[in-house]
Amino acid sequence: MGTNMESQAKTFTRKVYIYQGFERFWHWSQALLIIFLTFTGFEVHGTFVFFGFDHAVQFHNIAAYLFLGLIVFAIFWHLTTGEWRQYVPTTKMLQAQVRYYITGIFNDEPHPTKKDVLHKLNPLQKMAYLGLKILVIPVQATSGLLYIYYKELSLSGWMPFDLGTIAFVHTLGAFGLIAFVAGHIYLTTTGHTVLANTKAMVTGWEEIEVDEKELSQENYASIVANTEMGYYFLDKDGFIREVNDAWLKMYGYSNADEIVGKHSSTTRRPEDLEALQESLGLVLSGQKLDARVVKRLNKDGSTGEHVLTCNPVYLDQKIVGMAGFIMDVDKSAQKS
Repeated sequence: MGTNMESQAKTFTRKVYIYQGFERFWHWSQALLIIFLTFTGFEVHGTFVFFGFDHAVQFHNIAAYLFLGLIVFAIFWHLTTGEWRQYVPTTKMLQAQVRYYITGIFNDEPHPTKKDVLHKLNPLQKMAYLGLKILVIPVQATSGLLYIYYKELSLSGWMPFDLGTIAFVHTLGAFGLIAFVAGHIYLTTTGHTVLANTKAMVTGWEEIEVDEKELSQENYASIVANTEMGYYFLDKDGFIREVNDAWLKMYGYSNADEIVGKHSSTTRRPEDLEALQESLGLVLSGQKLDARVVKRLNKDGSTGEHVLTCNPVYLDQKIVGMAGFIMDVDKSAQKS
């Protein structure tokens, strides 16, 4: 984003589909379960009385098992969709991000990092979320299970810790979760409006700031949104990250949630997968492929043919995926 007044005056926003359906379900379910576990946990500790001790213990344990189940599903989703890459830590722009949160945000300075489908978290968020996922939550889950099955494990002869130590670690982890949630809630208010980030996690669509240098990209996005040709963007692992309405209509899908995040093999017959992978490999090596006619596999299991273009997508001078347009062969023939 520009630093002079003229370039700042020309900044605007565009809507981008950032958060997929399961991602939003997982986020809100996790938030509700953490809040409920915290509430019942403090009652078990005798901080207050609401459900009653016995019921609080019962509800706390049930919520804990639901939380563990959600963790398993989330791990599977992150691994199969490649979304685990969102949490790979980086020191690039880390100091700028810290400085922004300490002083820049209060001086109405521009955000030092840009959010998009491939980069949903800034460098500071990456480290915070990674710590939560590989340290705080595993400690909570392990200490909680040890606490629940302490008697059984002690009788079996396998229990290297006393109950007080386990309870202390579990409580310490709970305060860590509370601190994270408090910080997370605060940071959700730092968007271009107080509720912008919360709205994005409800709808999946987020308004992204675009500056004058990105004007051509915005114009391109407008063309993509309004063209009768289908548009697609695949990441380097072949997962579908973005499609337009024309693409959805051609394949028989009603909304992006049904296909975004799935592997591109979903849209091809088994006998055509090798050709698809070969095309992706060539594009990732930097080649632009000539338009070609390919067969597609529609949502209802039927097939069709369309003209396909394949071009590399660059971000920070690195190829991050493949994008292009598709045009239905039958419609093209009818128009000619």
